[in-house]
Amino acid sequence: MISSLQKSTTQGIIQSNGTVAALNIRLKALIAGLVAALSGLAGWIIHQELITPDQQVAGEVADPLRQGPSTPPAPGEIARFLPDQSLLIKRADGTQINLEYNSVILDPAWIDIEYFGGWNRESEANHDQQALLFFTGPTFEKELGRGELDMALHGDLLMSNGRWTAGNRAAARGRAFIAVNHKGDLEFGYGDLKPEQLKRYRLFIGGLHAFTNHQQSAPEGYTGVYGEMRLADVRIIYGFRPDGDLEVIETADGVHFDDLRTFVDQRQFEAAYLPDHASKSRLIVPGKRLWTVQQAEWVSGGKPSITQLPFMLRVVPRSELSTDQ
Repeated sequence: MISSLQKSTTQGIIQSNGTVAALNIRLKALIAGLVAALSGLAGWIIHQELITPDQQVAGEVADPLRQGPSTPPAPGEIARFLPDQSLLIKRADGTQINLEYNSVILDPAWIDIEYFGGWNRESEANHDQQALLFFTGPTFEKELGRGELDMALHGDLLMSNGRWTAGNRAAARGRAFIAVNHKGDLEFGYGDLKPEQLKRYRLFIGGLHAFTNHQQSAPEGYTGVYGEMRLADVRIIYGFRPDGDLEVIETADGVHFDDLRTFVDQRQFEAAYLPDHASKSRLIVPGKRLWTVQQAEWVSGGKPSITQLPFMLRVVPRSELSTDQ
């Protein structure tokens, strides 16, 4: 038989071993917790080092992984050509029409826009393999002796290949503009190109008619191209899309301004401006949508002689994003 002393000693050893085992389990759990905490701290420190001061905004820290690409997207992503579209428009009298149009959606951060000067260069534009798009810029007036083209612009142009100042300063001051700043953001505003804006914008197209603008009201000095516009014609529209892209649209012939306003509202543009050339409208997508004699007759209502333009705006892809702010 086992004595009472032996039983007591055996129980003590068992209890001691149990205590040691429990302590070992707790120690391992503590070490695992410390390792996890240190790993999380290291990840937080690395994340903070990736974030620059300009990425921090009130109430939010920008995620560097969400920043835009540093290399250009494919040309088909920079300029998306959408041909042969239509939108059902319901008029105030209850009748409906299908408003037909073509458009190109442009990513403002990844485009350069160039002044493409010279009379009757549409055939050249048709076959320009480097260009994404040619479209109509601001209106102009003939002025003998002014430059090589004998014409004065109605709006200032700050392009990727230079700066062209409007000859008609009253028109430039009294109209609207679209611009792209050095961060790649699209802006719709009013007035001419002011000296202090040269540091803000890398692209500027002035001399436009502000059809709608839900972001800001027109200032007192704004006059636009016309007063009340009623003519039915082909129209070029610069649309500020909700996603921040620029959509350049050419409508079918015979579109009334009431229809155009309904169209713009249904498309839910933040703003929509018109260069308002009507019979001088251009939307040329090289290799896809070409300028032809038939196109000239269609745009001009059968009078191609009135369609001649001294310049167009040429869109090409950018090779890299701007580092200016």
